[in-house]
Amino acid sequence: MIILCLAGGVAALDAQALFYLSPFVTRDLAITNSQLGVLSAAVLVTWALSGFATSVLSDQLGGRKQYVIAAFVLFGIFSFMSGIAKSFLVLFAARLLIGMAEGPIVPLTQSIMMDESSPHRRGVNMGVVQSFGTQLVGSSLSPVLLVYIATAFTWRRSFFIAGIPGFCIALIVAYFVREPQRIRKPTRSGGGLAQAHLQVRDLLRHRNIRLCALLSIFLNAWYFGLLTFLPLFLVRQRHFAPTEMSFVMASAGIGAMVSAVVVPLLSDRFGRRRIMMMFAIVGAIGPLGALMPHASLVFIMALIFLGSWAHGLLPLCIGTVPLESVPTRDTAACGLTMLVGMICGGMAGPGLFGYLADAFDLGVPLWACACAAAIAAVICMQLDETAPIIMRGSEARLQPTAALH
Repeated sequence: MIILCLAGGVAALDAQALFYLSPFVTRDLAITNSQLGVLSAAVLVTWALSGFATSVLSDQLGGRKQYVIAAFVLFGIFSFMSGIAKSFLVLFAARLLIGMAEGPIVPLTQSIMMDESSPHRRGVNMGVVQSFGTQLVGSSLSPVLLVYIATAFTWRRSFFIAGIPGFCIALIVAYFVREPQRIRKPTRSGGGLAQAHLQVRDLLRHRNIRLCALLSIFLNAWYFGLLTFLPLFLVRQRHFAPTEMSFVMASAGIGAMVSAVVVPLLSDRFGRRRIMMMFAIVGAIGPLGALMPHASLVFIMALIFLGSWAHGLLPLCIGTVPLESVPTRDTAACGLTMLVGMICGGMAGPGLFGYLADAFDLGVPLWACACAAAIAAVICMQLDETAPIIMRGSEARLQPTAALH
């Protein structure tokens, strides 16, 4: 769990670097708000496609570890490409490749933890793996580190440094991470695309899979919309210094890091549905706080910290609830919800928000993020409960009734 948690943090270091370096990159390469939205979407498209394809492949052929190792080697290589980009098109190609390399990491590591965790700790273990390291390194430390390097030297050097840990993680995973003790074997006839089609069709028969895919759309739109446009809003419209902006983004990372443990832990104790609904509502606080006129830096940091607790829903929505909802525990359940959320929410969200920002102002994307969080809360209300402690309690209450019959 610790190694995979650290691996997620390293992956997020480069994946989120463009968000924090956007004031420098957009100025140097003359990139518009719409183009910035496209760059954000580029990572998510290839991330989602490669994540789903690799999860299906691992279900068909077995094994998880080798794909994780390959992902981090490629991640280290492609990170350097972002640093040498001289134009929008080259940077666009580099971000496509970064997404392709990092896509398999979430579904594969979540699948490993699903098999290795005790049922009563499943939610918190998977939350730590997917989000704690991601927020500690990618959202808490990297804004301050990368902005400092970009200010002292150049934004290109920030990308160079971000790629080095990828090779280190590949070696650590190769030597210390074990394959899950229970590797699922394919049970469907056929192979390749035919088997993938059957697998997707079977997954979509489950109500929670459909709801989690829809929920993933709005959560990813909320999350990547804020990552993309909150730094620009703070620098250009609120006239914060880049260093002040990095402190606000770091507070968001700290809040999300805490939520990666607390929210899944609460869902283990009190049930997935009610906890997810409550923290989805909290997600609207951050963007609304940033929009408040004349708000101080400390006040905005506090509200962004609180609102970012909705990030704890992502490991539950993408990993825990889908995998708990499918009896066969297919890795593709995680890959499918991530695919739909990344493409329809993570890609379309920043792209649409960038268009609205160019047409109106940079405050509009923040209003859209708040609405996305509110819609996510409504979807959470419709989920079927999957937490083992709640399910066991329901079964115990039904046993006396069954005995009477």
